[in-house]
Amino acid sequence: MKSVINQILQIMKKHTAALVMIAGACLLCMAESFFHPLILQKLTDEGLLQREYGRVVGYACLLIILILVVQGLEALQDWLLLRVRNDVLHTLHVQAFQKVLRLKIGQFTKQNSTELIHQLNTDIESAGVLLDKGVLYLFTYSLRIVSGLIGLFFINWKMALCILVCVPVKFVFLHILSKKKEEQFQNYIQENQSFHAWMSDRISGIREIKLQNRYQKEEKQFSYRKEKLLRRQQKINMLDIFHSSAEAGIQGIMTGIYYLLGGYFVCNGSMSMGSVLAFISYSGNVTGPISMLMNIKMIVAQIRPSFKRLNEFWNLDTEQIWGSKLDQEFRTLELQRVCFGYGKKPVIRNASMQLRRGQRVAVVGDNGSGKSTLIQLLLRFYEPDSGEVLVNGKNSRAINLEEYRALFSVVSQFPYLFQETIRENLDYEGRYTDGELKAVFRETGMEELLAHVPQGLDTVIGVSGTNVSGGEKQKLAFLRAMLHPAPVLIFDECTSNFDHESEEWFFTEGLKLLGDKLVILITHQLKYVENCDKIYEIRNGEIEERKVIKRKNDKRKER
Repeated sequence: MKSVINQILQIMKKHTAALVMIAGACLLCMAESFFHPLILQKLTDEGLLQREYGRVVGYACLLIILILVVQGLEALQDWLLLRVRNDVLHTLHVQAFQKVLRLKIGQFTKQNSTELIHQLNTDIESAGVLLDKGVLYLFTYSLRIVSGLIGLFFINWKMALCILVCVPVKFVFLHILSKKKEEQFQNYIQENQSFHAWMSDRISGIREIKLQNRYQKEEKQFSYRKEKLLRRQQKINMLDIFHSSAEAGIQGIMTGIYYLLGGYFVCNGSMSMGSVLAFISYSGNVTGPISMLMNIKMIVAQIRPSFKRLNEFWNLDTEQIWGSKLDQEFRTLELQRVCFGYGKKPVIRNASMQLRRGQRVAVVGDNGSGKSTLIQLLLRFYEPDSGEVLVNGKNSRAINLEEYRALFSVVSQFPYLFQETIRENLDYEGRYTDGELKAVFRETGMEELLAHVPQGLDTVIGVSGTNVSGGEKQKLAFLRAMLHPAPVLIFDECTSNFDHESEEWFFTEGLKLLGDKLVILITHQLKYVENCDKIYEIRNGEIEERKVIKRKNDKRKER
């Protein structure tokens, strides 16, 4: 929790001037809370009881001015605090998003992405409670307790001692209720987390629910879990109702005691009527904020789980981006005795490959043989347990990660398209004009794909690419790879959704459009790989190079 608070404090440093103004406004409000009852005393004793209307008008105007000044100060506080709070939350969200983008890829297999996003948003908003208006009021009312105590002893020290005796009684009673509410709230947080995790899992598996006709079972589960959550919420609400009623009752009893004591002192002539009213006003400044201060525990109870999760999130491993730049144009990519495994299970053993720019290289193997893991290692989503991945003879770990990844463009079996236009999906950096993009569609014989979508390049891809077919997604991903200025292209079963004609075009004509780029093909289509420069087969975690027939009339350049 401390690290998150320190993080917030670091962000708040640039708002020092605003925080000083807020603190100054709080002190002025404290001063007003001291003088307000005194003016009320004068208005009663010197104006109302003496029937001096001029004094009544004067003191009443002074009270109005004080009230307006305080309202103005509170409005200024709220405005400044809102600016600080929004900036802190915005900065935390930005930092969290930056962290998410740089998390190791394995983290996204451990936690559902929807659940991760929901949890981060919830936790960051919970952190914002520290800068909420309610916390500011807690600070303000704490200062009023000081001014109230000074005022009580200034008016009548004997009655002030009675107040100090009553305060612990109220504190203990409210403490018991608050502790009970804190326990219920902790249980509610756990139930709420469990419910949202369950909901996220069901929404992610909606396809299986439909296929298995699990409607009734899931509806019953939802009803049971939601009802359980609502019952927990109901218990908290009932405690709130009892808390408010008990507090009002205690405050009423204490007010009655003030009047009994004040009446006694008025009757024996040691206090004036105005002094009694001022005393009761001061007592409100002392006893009133107690229940608010008790809420500090509730605030802490509310944000503690969020702060704990945020600390765990900030401590997650991220990819190491540091490294030097490539000082030469890409020429070679090598694996030297690379080993990798998941836990104690070895997947890749002593893998070695030598690849050059301009080559067409096929990687084949049975399902589960380690082909996908090999791609993860080449892209540095995973780092080898031993051995090296070399670029131009240089260890990839010594190269800046962003610059290293810029060497690659990947088309997978299930490519991902963002909920953006076709233009933005193909060319997010805006390198090409519409004419150049359309020319690529014509060059690859995919102009029909563009003609079939309603708004051409401006067509927005739906959620998970639902408004385009699997084959169209793979074709768009192929075009995206072509347009990306990366010297290494990896095609991982990228024609699995192609029709026979499109698939044959890709392996015979499409690859020719890629010029002197290094092309790595992960495929089961063995009938096409015989024209590759190299074929590597993965078997039992080991990579073996197979002999191939060298193509004739190959005009591609090798560097």
